[in-house]
Amino acid sequence: MDANRVVSELARHRDGSGLLRGIPAIVLVATATIVPFFGLVANVLGAGDLFAVWRRPGVAGTAWFSIWMGAISTAVTLVIGLPAAWIVARHRFRGRDLIRAVLGAPFVLPTVVVGAAFLALVPGGRGLVAIVAAHTFFNVSVVLRTTTPVFSAIDDDLVDAARTLGADRIRTVRDVVWPLTRSAVIAAAGLVFVLSATSYGIVRILGSATRSTLDVEIYRRAIEFGDPSGAAALALVQAVVMLVVVTWSATRRGEPLTTLATGSRRRLPRVGVVYVTTLAVCMVLPIGALVTRSFRGAGGWTIAGWRAVFGHDHAGLTGVDLVGALGNSLRFAVIAAIVAVPLAILIARPRRNSRLVNLITSTPVAVSSVVVGLGILITYDVEPFDFRSAWWLIPAVHASVALPYALRSIAPLVARVPTGLGEAAATLGASPWRAWWSVELPLLRPALATATATSLAVSLGEFGATSLLTRRDTRTLPLLVESLLGRSGGVGNTAGSAAATLLLVLTGLVIVVLDRGLRT
Repeated sequence: MDANRVVSELARHRDGSGLLRGIPAIVLVATATIVPFFGLVANVLGAGDLFAVWRRPGVAGTAWFSIWMGAISTAVTLVIGLPAAWIVARHRFRGRDLIRAVLGAPFVLPTVVVGAAFLALVPGGRGLVAIVAAHTFFNVSVVLRTTTPVFSAIDDDLVDAARTLGADRIRTVRDVVWPLTRSAVIAAAGLVFVLSATSYGIVRILGSATRSTLDVEIYRRAIEFGDPSGAAALALVQAVVMLVVVTWSATRRGEPLTTLATGSRRRLPRVGVVYVTTLAVCMVLPIGALVTRSFRGAGGWTIAGWRAVFGHDHAGLTGVDLVGALGNSLRFAVIAAIVAVPLAILIARPRRNSRLVNLITSTPVAVSSVVVGLGILITYDVEPFDFRSAWWLIPAVHASVALPYALRSIAPLVARVPTGLGEAAATLGASPWRAWWSVELPLLRPALATATATSLAVSLGEFGATSLLTRRDTRTLPLLVESLLGRSGGVGNTAGSAAATLLLVLTGLVIVVLDRGLRT
C-alpha cells in the first residue's frame, strides 16, 4: 500500500462519521435516560390528569420552596464565588494553586458527604440555613470552573484604558468587565440554580417535611406514598421547567467578547488574600466537622460509630453491611468508568463530530437522576423489558451520567492533537489503529486520567437514581450513609458520619492516586 493511500485511509478513519461512532453512546444514553424519560411522559399522559397531584397537600409548597430556595442559594453562591473566581484567575499570590484546589474540590464530592458534613457543622443540623450553606459550599466550585477561564482572558489594557479615561471601579465593571464576562456569569447562575432547585442528596439529609425539593417529593410519592402516577407528573413538570431555565440562560448569553490576552498576574492586595484564604478555610471546616463527628457521640469521644459501621453489633443499630455496600460501590464505579471512558474517546475522535451525538450524550446532565430512576421503574415494568431488577441497570445509569463529564475531559485534548503525527506514522507503515494506539493515545494520557477519575467519582457519589433502583443486595455506600444518618439516636449519626468519612476518603483517593498515577 503506497503512502498516499495510507494517509487517505487514516484521514477517513479519523474523520469518519461522528454519528456512526456515537451509536454505542447513543444506545447507552437511550437505554438509561431517554427511553425511561419518554416512558415517564407516556405514563403521565395515560393517567389523564396531569395537574391532580398539585392539589394534594404539601405539593405546591414543595415546588415553591424549590424555587425560592434555589434562588437564594444561587444569589449567595454568586456573591461569594465570583470575587474568589476573579482573584484566583487574575492575581498571583503565595498559595494560589492550593487555594484554587481547595475551592474546586467540592465539585467531586458526593452530595451525601456534603449533607453529612453540614449536618455535623451547623447548629441544629437540619433546616434552611444548613441547606443553603451546603449548596453554596458545593456550587462555589461550579462558579470557579465556569468563570475563571473567561476572567483570565480579559486584557489588562482594556481595564486600564477605562480607568485612564476617568471611569470609576463601578463604571469599569459595568461597561468593560460585564460585557466580557456576562456569558460565563449567566451560565454559572443558571447551572447553580438548577443544581440547587433540583437538589436531592443534600436535601434528603438536611431537609424536613416542609423543607424538601421536588426531587425529594418525587421519591416520597413513588416509594413511600405508593403514588407513581403523581410522582411521574411532578417529574415531568420539573424536567420541562428546568429545561426552559437552562435554555433561557443559554440564549441570554449572546456572543461573548474575546481578547488575545493571557490574563493578568498582578499582585493581590492584602484584603484579597484574606478573603480567599478565609473562604478556603471555610471550605475545610465542614470536612473537619464531619471527621470529628464520626468520633464524637453524646457522651464524648468514642469509636462506637466506626465499630458499628465495620459490623460490630450495637443496640438499636443492626443491619449495617459496610462490606456489601462498599463492594457494590466499587464494582459499579469500575464498570461505569470502563464503559464511559472508551465511549467518550470514540465520540471525541472525529474532528467534525455530530451535533446530534453531542446533544444526546449531554441529556443525562439536563435530566435529574431521580427522574431517570423513576422513569426506569415505570418503563421497564413489562415483558420483555422487565429490567427493573437487573443488576446492570445501576452501573448503566452511572455510566450514562459519567459520560458527559468524561467527554468534557477528553474532547479538548483530542482536538489539539496534530493530525500530522498520525499521518506520519501511517506513511511509515502503521495501520490506522496502530497509529492511534502508538502515537495519539499516549498524548491523551492526562485527559484519560482525568476522565477515568471523574467517572469513578461520579459513580461513587451517585445517589438519586440509585436510591430508587437499589435492592438489599445492591445497596451502595451513599445509601448506607443516608440510612444511618436517618436513624434515631446518637450512634446512628456517629455511624453515618463515619460511613460518610469513609466515602470521602475513598473518593479522594480515587481522584488523587488514579489521576496522578495515570499522568506519570
